[in-house]
Amino acid sequence: MARRLLPASRVPVEGTVHERARLRFEGLRLHPEVELGVFEVREGSGRRSAPGSMDPRMPVVQALLPFVNAVGRRTVEVELEGRHVRGDAEPRWRVVAATTLEPARPPEAMEDIAREYRAMQEDILRHWREEVKDSARLAGVWSFEQLAYWYVGGFIAKGVLGTLEAVAPTVVSVLGKGGAKAAQWFRTVLIRTPPAEREALQRLWMKVEAEGLMALEAGEQAQLRSLLKGMEHRLRTPITDKYSKDKLREWARQEYFEVHQPRLAQALGMERLGTYQVHHLVPIEHAHLFPTRGINAAENLVGMAREVHSSVNSVWTFVRTNAKGVSAREVEEIARITHKHFGRWFDVLYDPSKSGPALASAEKAALKEVATVLGL
Repeated sequence: MARRLLPASRVPVEGTVHERARLRFEGLRLHPEVELGVFEVREGSGRRSAPGSMDPRMPVVQALLPFVNAVGRRTVEVELEGRHVRGDAEPRWRVVAATTLEPARPPEAMEDIAREYRAMQEDILRHWREEVKDSARLAGVWSFEQLAYWYVGGFIAKGVLGTLEAVAPTVVSVLGKGGAKAAQWFRTVLIRTPPAEREALQRLWMKVEAEGLMALEAGEQAQLRSLLKGMEHRLRTPITDKYSKDKLREWARQEYFEVHQPRLAQALGMERLGTYQVHHLVPIEHAHLFPTRGINAAENLVGMAREVHSSVNSVWTFVRTNAKGVSAREVEEIARITHKHFGRWFDVLYDPSKSGPALASAEKAALKEVATVLGL
């Protein structure tokens, strides 16, 4: 690259030339293309060029090396000056300036992802320089939430979503919106991905983070597309494995009390907290009917006492028993019915002495409406 930046043969005798160029780095990799900008002869006749025998590249190489030790995709602008002085055998080159062009600030919705993503990139590049295998093990210690932020941030920052749209249109459409909601949604996608495929994706993306998308060989690029295609397919497949369902419920409960309803958790106290349950308005078993929605999104989570949850579950058990399959429209309608009849007990303390008879009546009314929806 330094050789391409130094047009030594164009330095006129007893003259000076000035050149400006832009280079693109990604992770540890310097991309081969260079954007040549201004080149002007500032002094000298320009009729003949000064001879050149010494290698003038070293000052350029020394100036560019520090820019390799950075994170992410970046553009470096370099200003060079070539000068030939009377009596010298050849022209001399120097680096006038070399600077990283400041990228535009990420949109507000992306700031949290950008912050998390950068921190993880630093870990990746540090381990990548030491030993590639350690980087693969590094991914194994991250939480699903961290991994989700890393992937979403990387997919957007490296501009790869467009190349994956044909094989994973739903994944691309959700991740393209950015923000914490996209990362939380992708976390639920990761938990549904088989461990071997998750590991393969981590290894591929580690390489992309360290050296850029172009570092992937043709077979690796095909594998990346295949992995995303598998994720796309599973979005429309019911969640059946116990591990995924248990993990989704665990996250739902944790986020409900710690993020969405911390005051309620405090009001319940340690003793009553264990009896208070978190419910998905659209149950996990029907998540595949709404592939772009986060099953653990705040708007899909409500808390209720065990007695109330038992009544709500009776409604969904009735659906499961009496309908071989339900449509997305029917599921939404049934969720609306449960909210209509049981909503007064959502996200509040429950007093069984005052609400027992009303709860029984609500269950009976809800079952009647659901039967009508199902055509029973």
